[in-house]
Amino acid sequence: MITPNCPAELKASASASTAVQEITASLGAHASHPLVVQQLATLCALSPYIARTCRQYPEALLELLELDVFDDSAVPPTLATLEADLQLAFEALHDKASLVDATRTAFETLQMQTLRRFRHKQMLRILIRDITGLASLDETLLQLSLCADACIRCAADWADAHCVSRFGEPYSQDGVRQRLIVLGMGKLGGYELNVSSDVDLICLFPSSGSSDGQKSIDNGDFFRRVTQQLTRLLNSPTADGFVYRVDTRLRPFGESGPLVINFDGLENYYLTQGRDWERYAMIKARAITGDTASLSELDELITPFVYRRYLDYNAIESLRELKRKIALSLRQKQMVDNLKLGAGGIREIEFIAQAFQLVRGGRDTRLRQRSLRAVLDELAQQGLMSQDEVDNLHEAYDFLRRAENAVQMMRDEQLHSLPVDEEDKQRLLCLMGFMDWQVFRDDLATHQNRVDHMFNALFRDDGQTDAPDPVDNAARDSWAVLSSIELEEQDYADALTAYGFKPTDELMASVASVCRGAYYQRLTARGQERVDEIVPRLMQATHGQSAADEVLSRCLKFVRSVAGRSGYLQALIDKPSALALLVKLFGESLWLANFVTRQPVVLDELLIHGSVEAWPDATSVRKETLSMVARLHDEELDVQMDTLRQFRQAREFRIAIAELTGELPLMKVSDQLTWLAESLIEAVLLLVEKPLREKHGEPQCLVDGKPAPTDVGVIAYGKLGGIELGFGSDLDLVFVHSSYGDRQQTSGEKPVDNSVYYVRLAQKFVHFMTTATPAGILYEIDLRLRPNGSSGMLVTGIETFEGYQRGDAWTWEHQALMRARVVVSGQSLSARFDELRRAVLGQSRSTDELREAVSAMRKRMRDALGSMKSDRMHLKQDDGGVADIEFVVQYLVLANAAEHPMLLAYTDNVRVLESVNALGLVTENVAKQLTSCYLELRARLHRQALQEADAVVPYDRELREIVATVVAIREDILGKNH
Repeated sequence: MITPNCPAELKASASASTAVQEITASLGAHASHPLVVQQLATLCALSPYIARTCRQYPEALLELLELDVFDDSAVPPTLATLEADLQLAFEALHDKASLVDATRTAFETLQMQTLRRFRHKQMLRILIRDITGLASLDETLLQLSLCADACIRCAADWADAHCVSRFGEPYSQDGVRQRLIVLGMGKLGGYELNVSSDVDLICLFPSSGSSDGQKSIDNGDFFRRVTQQLTRLLNSPTADGFVYRVDTRLRPFGESGPLVINFDGLENYYLTQGRDWERYAMIKARAITGDTASLSELDELITPFVYRRYLDYNAIESLRELKRKIALSLRQKQMVDNLKLGAGGIREIEFIAQAFQLVRGGRDTRLRQRSLRAVLDELAQQGLMSQDEVDNLHEAYDFLRRAENAVQMMRDEQLHSLPVDEEDKQRLLCLMGFMDWQVFRDDLATHQNRVDHMFNALFRDDGQTDAPDPVDNAARDSWAVLSSIELEEQDYADALTAYGFKPTDELMASVASVCRGAYYQRLTARGQERVDEIVPRLMQATHGQSAADEVLSRCLKFVRSVAGRSGYLQALIDKPSALALLVKLFGESLWLANFVTRQPVVLDELLIHGSVEAWPDATSVRKETLSMVARLHDEELDVQMDTLRQFRQAREFRIAIAELTGELPLMKVSDQLTWLAESLIEAVLLLVEKPLREKHGEPQCLVDGKPAPTDVGVIAYGKLGGIELGFGSDLDLVFVHSSYGDRQQTSGEKPVDNSVYYVRLAQKFVHFMTTATPAGILYEIDLRLRPNGSSGMLVTGIETFEGYQRGDAWTWEHQALMRARVVVSGQSLSARFDELRRAVLGQSRSTDELREAVSAMRKRMRDALGSMKSDRMHLKQDDGGVADIEFVVQYLVLANAAEHPMLLAYTDNVRVLESVNALGLVTENVAKQLTSCYLELRARLHRQALQEADAVVPYDRELREIVATVVAIREDILGKNH
């Protein structure tokens, strides 16, 4: 136990000395307890409440001493223990009073007395443990909350029992017994109650109906009476004081609304009348009473009201406005040094956490927590705030809450400001562990300044404290004309021309769609204001750019797509750097502009993450993805689908930003996209296989009479196999399994053949990947490279796969196998495939026959897919294109792998060319030329894809040089006949 350094003059004061004498005299043999001998004088000096309570209820302190609750090893009571103690206290008091036939008034008086004395006893326990250092702040807050829970639960039970005795049991119209649900709000809901706090309660009941007594009443009347009595039991002042001040003004319609409401009424209110501040309040709402089924139904009702499915940036502005009103109220009331509501105070820490919860909680269930500390830790873990920022908030919260509790525990008064009385200042210093008032004030100011800085950074400009960039008058004047509904088309065209834009049909249509017509009229006033604020900024940002009219049109299409959720627009207005980067990205990539317009949730990456951090390796991607999957197993399928789609979109957006801002070269972009796809393939397999295994068990087989596990493998071909994935690429996949031997079936209660199991797994995988949801699709999947193509089995046994590759596969299928690799499987199956691939590709071949087969296939592809134009070139399929280089590389590998197995080590063309060069199969100059041409053609294809443009482009001088070089090398290696 710690003895606070309490000044002698405080301990020697008349009131403290008298209290110590009276209390000691009442304790009998327990007067020699170390707590009494060593700490009582300090406790009474620091907390007149403790002194008064011990004098008024000496039996409470005596009981606590007998229970050894002030021992270092004492375990704080649970809610169940507290409830049991409270019930026993009432029964003992009832027996002592011999009021078996007591009147209702006398019975209620006993209940009130029991509740109040119980709280006093628990407060003694909690405060003494806190002051003497036996309890942490978190224990103190939790125990204060559990004490309130116990009082509320018992009072609700007593009130219910009383009403049942008069009116019978309340039932719904379906015959289900109804019970009062008490929601604890605010700090009580978060298990963070302070020493002398109101309890904010909302009382509900599930359904309409009536009671079954002789004097039947409807459920609304029944639960109104229960709530009234519950409030009276807790709130009414008696000789023992009150239990808690009860505040029910957070209920629907506030003080003018009904005291208690059913679920239908609550849902209708939130749908039609719910205000932003009520959403914030419901974040911490926690049911203290109620049955499991009703609480589950209530949660389904409340969650959509609190958490939006999209990124809700409106929440930041609303919280900012609420804080502004609080600050104005404090100034008007001249409330200085307010630990709760002042600048840098507890409320600002709460608002910081709530802002992230409200903006992102609809998408990320990890943020739907009531505990402030838990939310802060989650913000650090997700990188939404730095660890240093979160540590500073934790330290500030700890300091401020301890100071607030210290102020309140002096007299059990609901105070939040620093004391002005000198004795109380001394008490506060002792309780906080300080010797000097100015040192305390300096530490307090340090914490408050840190909090206030973070609050202003988040609520003013997401990290920028400057005002949004000014907009020139010419842009505003042009927009004033463009947004007018009374002018002619020529006037609109002239306004665009005057500001430097070409009034193309597309741009004119984009302008009209944003500011005129029924769409604009349907927007809220706030939405219209934000459109009118952001469009001149976009005009100014795009002015002077190459193809400025196209870029502005892209930007306006984005504005139209998000104006209904205009918080996005405000967030961009508030962060000029993000808006400028968005315009730059839209200018460089039509694909990216359309991507953001379709899925604006990815803007979170632009608004929150100040820099783009690339994954260092595939392992880190997998770890991040599987961590998310672990949270999704128990979610509904649609939630799983949308979560993974949003995850992919957010990460692809960040990769695109990194590329377009020059932070990632093309090869690294392909690495990042490939790792992402691999991790999502594994994630989807895990999610879709879990219910299959629960239903059918694990696939097994008998090999030599012994059970053997089997595995499924996903083989990537094409761009994914070659680690050359681009934005929006399809995935070429083949499924194989390792089941063989006897009794090939699953081990569950509903067994199926392993082949059936794996086909169902693949079907569910494809469905998960390709089904269009509000978040789009995950990936397009192409399975046609499996043995026998579209007519073949969806999943092939590895034995069958090997037999096909050795005996039936065409040369072009072996060419495709060169770029194949296992991306998901067990270790044994992966090794088996690698061995198979080396064996098949490493066969000795007739070079003449191989050259003829490869050349013939290349000609067929060129004839079928080439552009057939003299002035334009298909970058992949025409002469000298990517396909020429790929076929040359594939021929070199197939022709030489038998003698040089190292050619099969890699699946990507660049590293294969390095191996070809190292082995001297071509000259160093040829290898360098092929690599250089390949990378340049890939880069051009990639740029075309980013602009959603066709792969057929006009020839330029450099392109003709590439074509000539590649064709010459192809003809030299594959011959001129084709």
